[in-house]
Amino acid sequence: MTLTRGPRSDAADAITVLLLGIGAAVTVVLTVVARFLDVFRDAGVAWRIDIDDEPFSASVGSGTGYVDGIVQTALVIAPEVDGGTAAALAGSVVAWGITCLAVIAAVMYVARSFLRGRFFVPATARAFDVIGWALVGGGFVVLVLENIGRNGILTALGVGEVEPLHFLDFWQWAPVWAVGVTVGLIAVAFRRGVRLQRDTEGLV
Repeated sequence: MTLTRGPRSDAADAITVLLLGIGAAVTVVLTVVARFLDVFRDAGVAWRIDIDDEPFSASVGSGTGYVDGIVQTALVIAPEVDGGTAAALAGSVVAWGITCLAVIAAVMYVARSFLRGRFFVPATARAFDVIGWALVGGGFVVLVLENIGRNGILTALGVGEVEPLHFLDFWQWAPVWAVGVTVGLIAVAFRRGVRLQRDTEGLV
């Protein structure tokens, strides 16, 4: 016995994908706004940087207990930064938001195509290209701009030596890039599927 999906079920799936995509896009926009407000404050430009291990003791539970530990990162605020630093930090936030929105839009398009039964078509392959390039290229742009902005903040705070792009900062994006490359390979597979489907239809 074969179960078939009716038009109502397909329509419900399409609406679900659309609503989830819209919800994700709204979340991205709100996150971008929140990050702007967190970075650009009245007191200056705020950014988290790595610091030398510093022992600390703090209260928890509204003073009901105390813990000891080591601080490895700190939120610093630079009252005055140059325009290039501010532009780099703003650009990193915007690039992150654009990357997320591009991926969301492409995923929504792929899901909609699948629900319509359009698998091996050029537009679907291009959507996978958008996802792959957005993850790889967008992640790299965000990483570089954040590094430029961080070094600008350190310079504004009078730190003598700024750091080049640390290999740990670089490799923390490796999973994102790996996913982007994988999606790119899927796009290649879909293009071959498109050609195979055209050849098959030409033989019929």
